[in-house]
Amino acid sequence: MLKKEKVGAINWGFVSGKTNTIFAWDTPLPNMKEPPLWFHDILRQDGTPFSKDEIKVIKELTGKTNR
Repeated sequence: MLKKEKVGAINWGFVSGKTNTIFAWDTPLPNMKEPPLWFHDILRQDGTPFSKDEIKVIKELTGKTNR
């Protein structure tokens, strides 16, 4: 939708880290294990993506499919 309307956007969070933004704001953090679905952030600290499918969509939307 944003691309269609030519609206720029940013992602809050990029790499999972000390701000714990992989967790939803209202989620208790009993064991701090990686949740099955991340709230924010797209990469782990070692640079691997949380979701390869999400990275694929981002690349398609930005025209960066060859990278």
